[in-house]
Formats: sequence, structure tokens, C-alpha cells
Amino acid sequence: MQWSKNEQQVWSTIQKWEEEYFTYVPTDFSRAYVKTFDEALARVNPTLKERALHTIDNLLFHLHSIILNTQFQQDAKQRIMLSAQAMNENVEVFEDIKDCRIEQLRYIAQHQVAKHRLLSFAQGGLSGAGGLLFLGIDIPASIAAHLRSIQVLALSYGYPINQPYETVLALRVFHAATLPKEHQQEAWDKLMNEVMQQEMNPYLFETEEVVADHKWMRHLVGLVGKGTILFMLRKRLIQGIPVMGMVYGAAANYQLSRQITDFANHFYQKRWLLEKQEG
Repeated sequence: MQWSKNEQQVWSTIQKWEEEYFTYVPTDFSRAYVKTFDEALARVNPTLKERALHTIDNLLFHLHSIILNTQFQQDAKQRIMLSAQAMNENVEVFEDIKDCRIEQLRYIAQHQVAKHRLLSFAQGGLSGAGGLLFLGIDIPASIAAHLRSIQVLALSYGYPINQPYETVLALRVFHAATLPKEHQQEAWDKLMNEVMQQEMNPYLFETEEVVADHKWMRHLVGLVGKGTILFMLRKRLIQGIPVMGMVYGAAANYQLSRQITDFANHFYQKRWLLEKQEG
């Protein structure tokens, strides 16, 4: 099916984003960090390493499923439905959302993105406030928030996230968005090829379901490093308030949420456009 003028403009915007986002020029510091990290990881017992990765992968999958079935997520789906119906009178059931115009879908998605970034900013600020409880749950809370944002973005473009195909795909998008920058384009291209070549059986997803691989571990180590910095900043008080920790936590969370939501938003936009073109 031929694209409209607006859809062609969105496609051009996506292409420009790809050119800018996937341009990666490593610095001397990043090369040294990657080399040190890889050498340290190579010294870990292979059996122990694979067992740890498998455990983390299972935890991520279960966390993803738990978020998917929360009332909070069901309410988000209902709000997206209401927004789509307000823009397009032909939307009667959730599946009709994909029939909205691309500018309508982008508006709905952008609204969800703004809410997520604000929540992520607030969560980072609370973690930086110095309380041991907030510091202790910072990593799982951060991962959960980002997984939820991708689920909501999928819903915003009319993809039923409760189907096994979409559930695993959203998890793979999270994986790709949080990989080290030098590996993200490879993951992006692989995802786009898979969604276009995959026969659309909502109950099958014929691909690897691994998220916690060796490349992704650098993201997890980065989250641990952020927690360590927040812990050290909790005693830097200004009038009894750990302002430095709160600012750092909020800024770090916002920056990561922006990276992940931008990646996921462009992914689902491009997927929607390609599927319309094929249709």
C-alpha cells in the first residue's frame, strides 16, 4: 500500500535518526573500558558465568510478564484505547488502533513517552535521596520502568503486547536498546529483519529469547555503578538533603529512559510503516 505524505515524512525522520543514532566513534577511554571489562569477564568461570546469565535472563522474562499483567498496565491500555477513539471514530476494538493515521499514533506514543520519562526522573531522584530501601530497589525498579515503557509504546501503535510474539519482541527491543552503542545497529537490523520475515502467528516467535548475554552485561554493570555512586553521594548533604545524589540519580535515569524510549518509539514506527507498505 502506498504511503501518504505524512507517512513519507515520518519515514525520512526515522532514516535521519538511524544515521545519527547509530554513528559510533569510540573514544580512547571507551576502548580501554571495553578491553578491561572483557578481560575481567573472561576470567570468570564459564560455567558460573552461563548460570548467572541464565538466571538473570529468567528474572527479566518473569519481571516482564508480571508488569504485563498488572492493573496499571491494563489501565494504560484502556487510556490508549480512549485516546485513539477520541481521534478516530472508527476505532471500536483494540485491533482498530493500527488503522489510525501515523500522526495520531505518534501523538499517543509521545504522550506515553513523556509520562514515562517524568516517572523515571522521579524514581531516579528518590534513589538518589539516600535511603537504603530506594537504593536497594533501584536496579529492578529501573529495569521494570523501562520494560513498562516499551510495552506501552507497543500498545500505542496497536500491537497487542499480551500475545507471546509481542511479549518476547518487546523484551528483545529492551535488550537492543540497552546494548553497548557499538552493538545496537546490528541488533536493530536483526529485529527489523525478523519482524518482516516472521509469519505473523501471534503465538509463535521463532528466534532466540536470550536477553542477558555477554554484551548486555555491560548495561547491568553500568546500573550497579550508578547505584555505587548514589551510595557514595548519600552523605553529601546540603541543609540535610542529599541534593547531589538526587540530581545525579534523576539525570541518569532520565537520560537512560530517553535513550530507550527513543529507540523503541522509532522501532515501532518503522515496523508499522513497513507493515503498511507490505499490506
